Amino acid sequence: MTRRIVFPVLLVAALAGGGYWYSLKTGGAEVAKAAAPASAPRAVPVVVKPVEARAVPERLGTIGSVQPLAAIAIKARVDTVVDTVHFTEGQEVKAGDLLFSLDARALDAQLRQAQANLERDKANLEKARGDVRRYSELVRSNAISRQQLDAAIATADALEGTVKADNAAIEAARVALSFTRITAPMDGRTGAVNAKAGTMVRAADATPLVTLTQLRPITVAFNVPERHLPTIRKAMETGKLPVTAGIPGDSRAPEDGVLSFVDSQVDQQSGTILVKGQFPNTDTRLWPGQFVDVVLTLRVEPQALTLPDESVQTGQEGRFVYVVKGDDTVEVRPVTVSRSQDGLAIIASGLQAGERVVVDGQSRLFPGAKVSARGDEKGGDAKKKSDLAPASPGGAS
Repeated sequence: MTRRIVFPVLLVAALAGGGYWYSLKTGGAEVAKAAAPASAPRAVPVVVKPVEARAVPERLGTIGSVQPLAAIAIKARVDTVVDTVHFTEGQEVKAGDLLFSLDARALDAQLRQAQANLERDKANLEKARGDVRRYSELVRSNAISRQQLDAAIATADALEGTVKADNAAIEAARVALSFTRITAPMDGRTGAVNAKAGTMVRAADATPLVTLTQLRPITVAFNVPERHLPTIRKAMETGKLPVTAGIPGDSRAPEDGVLSFVDSQVDQQSGTILVKGQFPNTDTRLWPGQFVDVVLTLRVEPQALTLPDESVQTGQEGRFVYVVKGDDTVEVRPVTVSRSQDGLAIIASGLQAGERVVVDGQSRLFPGAKVSARGDEKGGDAKKKSDLAPASPGGAS
């Protein structure tokens, strides 16, 4: 009986002692862990790029419209009938190519009539000159009066004027006859034909027979802000400003041209000035009336400090960048950006060439943060953003 009572008591005591021992062991470990020194913070992985000094062009992009240098309305200059049309609608023709033949029968008859009148009046003139010679001899012998000689001289002079008028009438008839052959005044592309064979045409008609449009070369008109006018005028004194025209949706390279025209006055309502670029358009990619994306190169800055656009951050006090110092910590550097061009920020002040700037990973940074810089220092592609550690909120932006 005594043994049955003692065994449970010993079991309870043993369990109590084990619990006390386990609590001492775990409590001491926690205390030791709390007393241990904290480990150093992890470096933030970032992508860096050096500040580069390079030649950067200053470009101005806008929308322009294609305009032909010349678009000529071909009209009839005589009243007659269209005999033959020598081209098809939309055909490209060369200067001097025959476009229309008009009925020339009536004008040819007028020319022959004028030539016949000339022959008649020439004969009359020869007779009058002979009379003058005979009367001059008779006046010396007093066979006729001086008055008769003067009348013969006047008749000869009048016939000389008539012959000159006949010659002028022949030239006018020939010119009118030449109007029955209508040729192309320049190289170009024909539009819709408004007068078919057999159509009656008149010199007073308002509708042209066809419109001929010059395609090579061609111009693109667009407007630029007036603040760029001094730069444009100065550059045009020393050379040509390059212009490119890209067709929306066309994967080919834009067409290259030069600035050829600056309007004589600024539009006061819009504050812009009309300019035009001229393009060779050898393959006729640029079409009259078409809208194109125009890029005008104003100048080239030879030693511009450049950074990728994404490296420049905006804070409450303005724009800034994170500069990586020699000990791999970052500092906040205020910068002034003069402009942005082709994905590059051109720095006016705040940085020097060669300084390393954080391009990606800024969201986890703060002044003095330790960084692990990654990126191709030789100018290769930077490490992708997906390779960086996920950003945590609270960093500078």
